[in-house]
Amino acid sequence: MPAAIRNLPPLVYLQAFEAAARHRSFTEAAGELGCTQAAISQRVRGLESHLGRKLFERRSNGLDLTEAGEAYLPGIAEALNIAAAATEGLKGKGMRRTVTISAPSSFLNLWLIPRLDRFLAENDEIELRLNSAIWTDPNADLADIVVEVRDGGEVHANLPRIADERLVLVCAPELSARFQEADPDRVLAGMRRLQVQGRYDLWDRWAGAAKIRIDPTAPSLKLDTAVSALEAACMGLGATIVYSTYCNGFRKDGRLVAPLGEGAATTLRHCIVKAPGGKPRWHPAHRVHDWLAAAFAAGPGE
Repeated sequence: MPAAIRNLPPLVYLQAFEAAARHRSFTEAAGELGCTQAAISQRVRGLESHLGRKLFERRSNGLDLTEAGEAYLPGIAEALNIAAAATEGLKGKGMRRTVTISAPSSFLNLWLIPRLDRFLAENDEIELRLNSAIWTDPNADLADIVVEVRDGGEVHANLPRIADERLVLVCAPELSARFQEADPDRVLAGMRRLQVQGRYDLWDRWAGAAKIRIDPTAPSLKLDTAVSALEAACMGLGATIVYSTYCNGFRKDGRLVAPLGEGAATTLRHCIVKAPGGKPRWHPAHRVHDWLAAAFAAGPGE
């Protein structure tokens, strides 16, 4: 018996509908699919004509799905994902896909890269591209995943973030003896302050939490990354305040010590502020995101 002829609209109509429904915008759907906004609008109208149903309510601030659109979307999204996954499988497992992560330079060097060996060994079909941000990353919009330091009150509570980070004062072992000889206020007044420049003043936050007075006339050295500050501290140039996330390795191998203990609690957290939500679930960017989120939940680690 011959197979029944499927009464399907053109694939480009379905792609336009799914992208527009996901973004709630013809313009953003056009950017994703590499065509014009007018083309997306035309394809959606063609689909609505084929179905005899209106799929979107056009609003001044975007799109809303109609009841018919809401009912139609899950099946079309699933069908497109299945077709894409089948195509990827046919093209071969050896095809590598690039996933771009944008994050602070110090985070990449001190936290992410030391943890990558096992992940890459188990996911050798994924090619990672790491974009360093010192102040900001001008290409962050192009990244699949973006990590930033944010204050707890600035971000949604459900965003993946590194748990239990603290602000820690560290210095070279030969300088730590000074803290045994006098109170911290006096020691720090005579010790160079290695200050990481950035959106947040870590010294000010640490001092407020630790109830320690910082002498504004004490010598200081300003650096643009925590990596530089930690290396300067290793050379005995002074003390610095960094996230516990960053200094664990230095403390473990004895290059730096924390003479005043495990540091101060902070509301600052490394958060995943952009996830690969615009990509289908088969895309490896989701695998990278899920691994990163799980590692964040596990805490700072070493």
